Amino acid sequence: MPTLVDLLERVSFLAAMPAVAGIFVTAGILVVSRDWRINSLALTVQYFFVVLLLSRLIRLEVAAVKGLIGWLICMVFYLTERRVSTLEQPSPVEESTMALRRWSRWIISAQASFYLLAGILISVAAYTAALRIPLPEVPGDITLACYLLAGLGLLLVGLSDNPMQVGLGLLTFLSGFELFYVALEPSLAIAGLLGAVSFLIALAAAYLRTAQIAASREAVS
Repeated sequence: MPTLVDLLERVSFLAAMPAVAGIFVTAGILVVSRDWRINSLALTVQYFFVVLLLSRLIRLEVAAVKGLIGWLICMVFYLTERRVSTLEQPSPVEESTMALRRWSRWIISAQASFYLLAGILISVAAYTAALRIPLPEVPGDITLACYLLAGLGLLLVGLSDNPMQVGLGLLTFLSGFELFYVALEPSLAIAGLLGAVSFLIALAAAYLRTAQIAASREAVS
């Protein structure tokens, strides 16, 4: 059975502009979407592309460990939101119907249009910055990925007061910072420290989200 390192080696041909395009799409989904299922999937795919780019800067084994940490974080987000949906206690049919209605209203809402426009503007600014202000010791495509992750991550933090959305934004920003910093200091200690910070952010967001729902239930009762 192939290991994670073997799988990364097989898809290493994507560790260039295809990975940057994947980061752009997944980060854009995180900015626009407010569905926790879609966001969990987008974050999982985003970590995959980040790991591919990291494999060009650090050892493949270390990049694989970073990927495992990222996917564990995605599992924390998924389980937290699933627990929150259980606490709200709608029936399965009602939950699917309500989710479909919320998603339909969200797509045509002015707020979603604003988020989409803001994401496009940040992406254009990131592309311009990558051309005019290249990061030291970082290839051009990874420079673009760093700016995209940092810009869209900060945008996501500023657009929501939901702890999980803010956590997604902080993790997206941290992924961009990590791509830049490991190019300057490709040590195992730095990679482990940044991974620990990411995991702590995920745990804090999960705790605040659960506390938020618990407080709302107490207020209703």
